[in-house]
Amino acid sequence: MLDYLTKDDLPESIKDLADVIGIDSFKKLVKFAGGSSVYIPNESSITKSVRNKIMKKDFNGNYKELSRKFGISEVQVRNIINDKIDRI
Repeated sequence: MLDYLTKDDLPESIKDLADVIGIDSFKKLVKFAGGSSVYIPNESSITKSVRNKIMKKDFNGNYKELSRKFGISEVQVRNIINDKIDRI
């Protein structure tokens, strides 16, 4: 039946999701996780490891510069650069 489903057939409460990901992806999501609760992490929680890699690559000895660039404390920058933590 999903083959015949259009965005107009959806309840108002989920039309926004179909708009964001597209109706075909929405149908795939329904087949994959329909009826279950799905947690979608926020952007910053899934991009921290990428941010940390970029920080390590760009590090030139100036903790303050990276602190300002990435909006985190110098202590956090030092911990990331010195591999004390991989994710903050």
